[in-house]
Amino acid sequence: MRGASPILALLALALALAPFPAAPALGAAAAAALFLAVEPRGIRRALPAPTLLLLVTATVATGAAVTWAAGTSRGAAAAGAAFLRLLALVFATATLARRVDADAIQRAAAKLRLPRLGLALGLALNALPHLAQAVRDTWISLAVRTRRRHPRLRDLGKLAEVLLAHAGRVAEEAAVAAALRGHRALVQPLWQAATVPPVVAVVGRSGTGKTPLLSRCVARISGRGWPVYGFLQPALTEGGEKTGFAVRDVGTGREAVLARRVGPERGQHGTPYVFFPEGFALARAALAAGPRGGILVVDELGPVELRGGGHWPAVRRALARRAPAVVLVGVRRQLLSVLLTHLRAELVTVVDVEHTPDAEEAVVRAVSAAFSP
Repeated sequence: MRGASPILALLALALALAPFPAAPALGAAAAAALFLAVEPRGIRRALPAPTLLLLVTATVATGAAVTWAAGTSRGAAAAGAAFLRLLALVFATATLARRVDADAIQRAAAKLRLPRLGLALGLALNALPHLAQAVRDTWISLAVRTRRRHPRLRDLGKLAEVLLAHAGRVAEEAAVAAALRGHRALVQPLWQAATVPPVVAVVGRSGTGKTPLLSRCVARISGRGWPVYGFLQPALTEGGEKTGFAVRDVGTGREAVLARRVGPERGQHGTPYVFFPEGFALARAALAAGPRGGILVVDELGPVELRGGGHWPAVRRALARRAPAVVLVGVRRQLLSVLLTHLRAELVTVVDVEHTPDAEEAVVRAVSAAFSP
């Protein structure tokens, strides 16, 4: 039963969509029975409150539209059929999400010469449980924040926004995980070159001291007379609270404001910050001023850059035109795999500011080993 459940789930869904009167009820019953057979205690996970609300909303909307156009009896019939078909879809999808092997789908699609489709479908189905958990967590969070047992209808927009953002993050992580296992069809590298310089990555969570560490390392390295260029992004603070970021040219010491916190409602690029062109201009100048074969410093590459925006165009030009001997980069720990997949770097030294003993010395030692003056 477990091995055949994906095929049976698809058959139940096809039955629910068949064009005869009893099909929706039969398909929904078959899909529900199959799900309960493979997940006897999973009914609440398959039908959380947000999912039920969406089912009811879609059913009422369908019934109202058909009633207005064709009368009450046809509206009721259409609403019932829509509810049953959506129910079949929910149970079939829940079964597939728990039983589908992404690698098996990818292999089957590759035989049909559809590798991207197979990989995307397999990863999407395996991501569904994560999205369902995100819906539940957000639903509970909204209820707590509004001090109600259930969120209000006007709060559903926030639920949709969080779900879309979470879907994007899960999709990106899934694509990178697949790429690291050899399936690169869904990852489009941001930069391609015949040779990739060694990378020294300073990683850690936000606020753990990556930038101060990089600043000390840059001072030690440049003190040896080695050519260092690029930029750092020190935090701007007021009253002990982080209010934004600046850009500092490591060669000249010049600074410019890059971003100020304004809140998620008014932020840019999916962040709670508003960005200033002066900061980007200084970063571009710092990256363009370096000699060929120098030590390139980039602090930091974040989600905006890894989507191809922010500093990335200037970083890409520096990599291509200046041919640095080594790249010293600051990046959040959870984004490291994405960065390395895009760069396709082979020689990588990772220094974790939270877990590497004497992280400063480890960074300087790694840069020294990679750089040959």
